[in-house]
Amino acid sequence: MIRWISSLRALPKTYFGNRAMISFWTRGSSRHFTADLPESTTAIGRRRTGWRRGLLFGSAALSALCLSLLSPASVQAQPPAPGFGDSFGSSLPWDSRRQYYEQLPTDRGGVYEEMSPIDRFLHQVADQSWIQIDYMLWNLDQSNDEIIGESVLDVDKPDLGYLAFDRSSGSPPVNEIGATRLGYAPRMGLIDLNSMNGMRLKYGLETLEGTFEASAWWIFQTNRSAAAGPYILQNNLLGGTVPTPTLDLDGVTAIPLLRDSQLANSALIFDTSYAIDYESSLFGTEFNYFWDDKRPKNGFHFKHMLGFRYMKLDEHMRQTGVDSEITTDDDNNDVVYFRTATIDTDTINQMYGPQIGARLELVDDRFILGAQPAFTLAFNHIDAKLNTNALFTGDDPTTTEDESTDPTAEKFSQDKLSPVLSLAMYTKIRLQENFYLYASWDVLYMDAIVRPGEAVVYDDDGDITPDFYLDPIETSALIQGLSVGALFEF
Repeated sequence: MIRWISSLRALPKTYFGNRAMISFWTRGSSRHFTADLPESTTAIGRRRTGWRRGLLFGSAALSALCLSLLSPASVQAQPPAPGFGDSFGSSLPWDSRRQYYEQLPTDRGGVYEEMSPIDRFLHQVADQSWIQIDYMLWNLDQSNDEIIGESVLDVDKPDLGYLAFDRSSGSPPVNEIGATRLGYAPRMGLIDLNSMNGMRLKYGLETLEGTFEASAWWIFQTNRSAAAGPYILQNNLLGGTVPTPTLDLDGVTAIPLLRDSQLANSALIFDTSYAIDYESSLFGTEFNYFWDDKRPKNGFHFKHMLGFRYMKLDEHMRQTGVDSEITTDDDNNDVVYFRTATIDTDTINQMYGPQIGARLELVDDRFILGAQPAFTLAFNHIDAKLNTNALFTGDDPTTTEDESTDPTAEKFSQDKLSPVLSLAMYTKIRLQENFYLYASWDVLYMDAIVRPGEAVVYDDDGDITPDFYLDPIETSALIQGLSVGALFEF
């Protein structure tokens, strides 16, 4: 690259020693007059002859004559000699000014002639940075596969069939011919939260003492549905000698209830259908710093970690049950209508706190094998909501009034400590100088959290007003799965 220097720019003054040069030139042609002042030399014992002394005086006289001719009047029409006077003045024609060019480096810091401190800082940061993008396929286990509802008096496994009494009539449900129908309590295991999709973004910056990493990841909202049945009878409730698994085509869904906070055989009966809609999403972010162990690049590394973690587990569970009701019209005919009851439960766990851990790596030129355990002492802010509608009675079509149970709503908030353990076992395969393939198996365990399947107390006192309420029953969740992606170094 060549940079042009304006002729208006001042040049260093010419150095005058014992020798000087004076030049004249005109546009299109040049003529030079040079006066050299030779150095005088003397030698001991050497005598100057007369003709030499005359030559010396003659040369001095000729030089004085030439210098006298260089008066301002005589050179006014001529451009100044290079290095003398204002040879770069704006009064000269453009093409008569001397032009200078400077060879510059090819990289001059973008659009700037000189790299500014901010540019230099950003350039250094980018030069020591990397980013990583991962696809996540994780499973959220229902580690607490409990009965939806309460325990049943003198029945160990109500999900395998029990003699349930309708909380309204006080008697077991019957079929068309008057035969007793058994009740089956649903379990949270109906919900399959496996194979949930997500993504993770991670940024890293290498410093003199270690590595700073920031990441954000999402398990996208996952919607799952499940329906009760078919019912498998394994209890010997109706006689016989040996309880054997039997398909019960006449069973009903019976959610066990407490009666005045005491165990009972009372139940909320749905003889037509019962289904669960479950929504779950998880968001997390981390800020961690890893101290360098100052070992050679290749080989085994052990790095300490200190950071901060935030996670938000947002879940919603909606139970929808349909039960048949019978009423009589004005002609005393039986009229069958249906009651559609809903139970909505929402829970949000927001966990945040300091995190400590370590990073163990085996580094080679072509691959990296590593493990990263971490522990977070998280503060958990819990929000829960419960809404019900038409829970006990439906709308009688033979009347003008609405007899369905009034909707109810309840909220709950609490703060508690929720430890979080995580482990990532990963590998990085180097394909190019600044490009890696990444794969890991991640395990995340959250304790002392509240989930919608265990947050409701199904209490009943026998009247038409629901007495369900929220209770912060602590449970846990285990999340694990595969993450694959790519890492780019700048």
